[in-house]
Amino acid sequence: MIVVRQIRQTDSEAVRALDSSIQGDDRSITWDTYVERLLSIIELDRLQYPPWGCFVAEDDKELVGFLLAERQTTAYGLPPGARIVAMAVEPSRRRSGIGKLLVRALEDQARSEGIAQIYSVLLAEDNRDSRFLESTGFNASDLKIYAKRV
Repeated sequence: MIVVRQIRQTDSEAVRALDSSIQGDDRSITWDTYVERLLSIIELDRLQYPPWGCFVAEDDKELVGFLLAERQTTAYGLPPGARIVAMAVEPSRRRSGIGKLLVRALEDQARSEGIAQIYSVLLAEDNRDSRFLESTGFNASDLKIYAKRV
């Protein structure tokens, strides 16, 4: 049975192991810069409570997925909310509802704290991740992002 709970300091090595085991087509192009930043916060000895919006999924005490989110400020012109910054499910366990359970845990936490929007910013080529988010009720944003290579 899958159990989703808030992340704990003791989960960081299992999250790193899952994150580093996912390579090639199974790896999101978008999340590389975020996992280690959030894990370094989670590992702080003086951290009294788990970081906001960070969850793991376990099956028989084995970590099979994680979702790392943070409160979204008004940066990038977005209204205040929450933002998913990294998420992974063991490739052999995908399409079994684990990702949706993780998103639901974040939704529940956001709703309980009066946060009305959850965002996820993906690169255009992250098609699989876009399809997953759409399957959980996310819609493409009205926000336009312009970029110019220099």
